[in-house]
Amino acid sequence: MTSLVAHTLQEVVFAALTSDITLSQRVHGIYDQPITDAAFPYVAMGETSIAPGLVKDRVGARITFEIIVWSNEPSQMEAKELMAIVDNVFVGGELETLAFDLLQIRLQNASVVRQFNEEGSLYRGRMSYTAQVYERVSV
Repeated sequence: MTSLVAHTLQEVVFAALTSDITLSQRVHGIYDQPITDAAFPYVAMGETSIAPGLVKDRVGARITFEIIVWSNEPSQMEAKELMAIVDNVFVGGELETLAFDLLQIRLQNASVVRQFNEEGSLYRGRMSYTAQVYERVSV
């Protein structure tokens, strides 16, 4: 599988995030690449990597991708609440694509860190997911 499968997965993930009503009501934006001076809180796509995920009879890939939550609230709570909403999009969700079979999406790790800028502190929540995908088998 080529790295284009990662791009297709990103489109599926982005569509799932933007169509989630609960998340859309809590954030000012959901971005692939945040705009300059984006209003807080917001969610953005992070880094992506791909590794072979072959099995005996199918060609596959393991794609790791990040979702990043930004909050300028004075505590971590908003970032953590938004991370829970994001994670809920993938728990038991039926994400579909015509390009490949999506076996599973699992949260690998999550963290919240405090960062400082000119205007004060920000909280960044980083969630790392792994997706196992296989080429679609024609029947």
